[in-house]
Amino acid sequence: MIEHHNNKSISAALHNARALSDQTLIRPRGAAAMLGISRKHLYALAEQPDFPPRIYISDRVVAWRVRDLEEWINNRPVTNAPTKHGGGHE
Repeated sequence: MIEHHNNKSISAALHNARALSDQTLIRPRGAAAMLGISRKHLYALAEQPDFPPRIYISDRVVAWRVRDLEEWINNRPVTNAPTKHGGGHE
C-alpha cells in the first residue's frame, strides 16, 4: 500500500512539475520513476554521452531537467516487442 501511495505522490509531483516550467528539476527518485527504471540504472545511464546532464544543486544533490529527460525519451527509437517463438501456451 505504501509503494502505491509513493507512486501516486511521484506521479502527482511530476504532473505539478510539468505544469510549472520547462526548467523544472526532478530528483533521482522521480527521474527513475519517470523513466520506469531503478535509480541504479538511472546513474548508469547518466554515464552515457547521449543522456541528459545532471544538474548539481549542491555538492551532494543532483537533479535533471524534466524537459531534457522528456526530449531524451522522445528521441529514443521505437521498437516492436519481440515475438515469442515456441514454448508458449496456445
